[in-house]
Amino acid sequence: MIETKATVHINASAEEIWKYVIRLDDWWLRSNPREHIELSLIDADEIKQGTRFNLKEYIAGIRGEAIAEVSQMVPLQKLVWKSIEAKYYLICFSVNIEEGGEFELVENPDGCMLSHHVWGRIQMPLLNKIVEWFFKNMLKGEKKDYEHTYRELLFVKDEIETRNT
Repeated sequence: MIETKATVHINASAEEIWKYVIRLDDWWLRSNPREHIELSLIDADEIKQGTRFNLKEYIAGIRGEAIAEVSQMVPLQKLVWKSIEAKYYLICFSVNIEEGGEFELVENPDGCMLSHHVWGRIQMPLLNKIVEWFFKNMLKGEKKDYEHTYRELLFVKDEIETRNT
């Protein structure tokens, strides 16, 4: 499995951060314009449990496309998403991936910790180990995925803290 988790501290209340994070379709594209291509809601006009969305992005230089769903939502604490179908285009072939992420918000006395744990599992039993090894070792994919995810969280932090000054 490929996975990483990034965390930032935000000087704001859980309510402020939560209201911002659940507008994923508003801020996500702006948070990393070099690697994010699209995030559009499919069957709803807001993020809530069961909302499906299209997601297109680059991870470690590899273009991916997914249809995902918010599978769990605990207000002020957690938003979990998981792909229904996802494909990444590696060199001259496509790789089916099961992927997902969990935003977690933990309040502390001077603000909140916001984390995003993202993961992916290659759905090609015969080539799983080879493709995973190539992504992790040749492309430094987990490191680049961490940087990608951390950049998103820093964007959220900056947007919220700038708004509060």
